[in-house]
Amino acid sequence: MSLPATPPVNGRVVLGFFIVTQIVYLIMVLVTLPHLRDLSGGMDAFDMLPGGYGFGDATTFLTAIGAEGRSYYLSRQIPLDMVYPGLFAISYALVWKWFLAKATGLPDMLGAVMFLPLFAGLADYAENAGIVAMLIKFPDLSEMLVATASTFTIIKAVSTTLFFVALVGLILVVAFQKIRSKN
Repeated sequence: MSLPATPPVNGRVVLGFFIVTQIVYLIMVLVTLPHLRDLSGGMDAFDMLPGGYGFGDATTFLTAIGAEGRSYYLSRQIPLDMVYPGLFAISYALVWKWFLAKATGLPDMLGAVMFLPLFAGLADYAENAGIVAMLIKFPDLSEMLVATASTFTIIKAVSTTLFFVALVGLILVVAFQKIRSKN
């Protein structure tokens, strides 16, 4: 079974989405997330815990960042992280499609890999909803809320990792094919 044909991807469009995605990501990793880490005394924010977190971890972090940190998370980090998943999903789906178009002789079903960043983006939005709920409800957190948010954090991390492993493999295939065709 093969996926329906889609129009070719313009390299400039791919590059444009990629650059905007990386700018938003860099703002988070260089500004908002380090600020939350500083407020917490060195603990990583929920977004940066690919293995998930438990109820005690969530309570400790939310207590450590205090009211100022919870407000900052809601007003600075979350708005950026509501833009980023959509950019990530579109950008990396396009990157996959662009590199796949450069490869020859690969099975059509590999086109389905472009849905992994879309899945990761949806998981990131669900994670954000859980984080917002925790920030608003604190100190009245439920273990179910924390477990649900943590599960989406793990799903986001796993799907993102699987995608990047596949993307590196695809880039290596394209590079090998290009080198081989020149010889």
